Amino acid sequence: MDAPAPAALGVSPAVTKLRPPRPHGDAVARPRLDALLDEATRDHTVTLVSAPAGYGKTTALAAWARAGARPDRPVAWVALDERDDDPWAFVRLVSAAVATLEPRAGEIAAAGDLDLALAHLVNLLDAAGEARILVLDDLHALTREDTLDALRWLVDHAPAALRLVLATRVDPALPLARWRLRGALAELRAGALRFDLDEARALLARMGVALDPEVLGVLVSRTEGWGAGLQLAALSLRGREGEHVRDFVERFTGRDRHVLAYLTEEVLQRLDPAIHDFLLMVSVLDDFDAATAAAVTGRRDALELLIDLERANLFLSRAGDAADTFRFHAFFRDLLRGRLDDLRPGMADALMARAARHRAETAAPDRGVGRAHAPVSGGDAEALSERELEALRWLSTGAGNKAIARHMGLSPNTVKTHLRRLFDKLEVRSRTEAVARARARGLL
Repeated sequence: MDAPAPAALGVSPAVTKLRPPRPHGDAVARPRLDALLDEATRDHTVTLVSAPAGYGKTTALAAWARAGARPDRPVAWVALDERDDDPWAFVRLVSAAVATLEPRAGEIAAAGDLDLALAHLVNLLDAAGEARILVLDDLHALTREDTLDALRWLVDHAPAALRLVLATRVDPALPLARWRLRGALAELRAGALRFDLDEARALLARMGVALDPEVLGVLVSRTEGWGAGLQLAALSLRGREGEHVRDFVERFTGRDRHVLAYLTEEVLQRLDPAIHDFLLMVSVLDDFDAATAAAVTGRRDALELLIDLERANLFLSRAGDAADTFRFHAFFRDLLRGRLDDLRPGMADALMARAARHRAETAAPDRGVGRAHAPVSGGDAEALSERELEALRWLSTGAGNKAIARHMGLSPNTVKTHLRRLFDKLEVRSRTEAVARARARGLL
């Protein structure tokens, strides 16, 4: 870290980069998250808040930072962007943020050595002897090794009273495993940031939408508590009434125009073309292991790619406890499937055939062929036929009756019959409930 200080070091950053953004009109209080952040920052030097786009990281942190101004532990805020991806720019910005709490931090502008500047900043914080919280928002903007090295040094030499909160869409190239091992790291990920029923009800109410408890439960389940998904649904639900509301919620997927526009702009347009193609191809799978992904895509490095994509929070997570089994967020998978059908018509069927051949070739001898007559549960429930299972798999992709009929070579009326029997056997009333119950019972 021996980069020379740039001539512009003394220029003050925009004040809006040094304070939490003001809450927007539909922001809701989330005391559950506030409590998690309080606990994490009390007991750990670093709190990593890492989740995909639209999970409300910045909104939740800004509300938490503003709550009561936290007089016991004042918060310094840094809003990062790509222009801060330089060690001197980063140190200057952090020093300006700390100067809002400790004015002497501004003195580091005169330092001509990066190591000395960082040491001076740490010494000032240590001399203050009071608890301080430093929030670095949009940390994914920092990618240069020397910039991240400056942050790593700051963490490793942080005074006992300093707490850092790192908010990011992508897990940073920092020694997270080492910090985790020594008890210095707390992690809040998508699971913690998902909206529960009460939070979702409050969010929708702020946007002028009220749903009965059953429909609200379906919407939260369908969106998997994704904040952006709930907000985008609310935009389309305004003005709808009665059965129109229920019908919309049951059909709300990643192919909704609002969701499509958001995820395309925030996620897909930023992807490397090779990664984009890989995601399109594996989108034909539901829960899948790395070997199946390799068979479908022809990528021998499928496991490494999937691990990297999981770290990048690309709406991909581990499915259960299996180390190499993954699943997409349902909305992201819907978006990818629609994009695959639009860009490469007919390719989905070929890819699914590859997956079927792979599974047949690798199935253990005592498992038999196919999944005909799979049990619905461990009890006495009636078994599903192979046709019903096939319809269920297509149902999980968000396909409509006509699309399912086309893929299965059946008439739409026959598909309706299969689905009616399927719903009866699963003891559900809707497509969403059928898919959720099937996943819970290992049928998908």
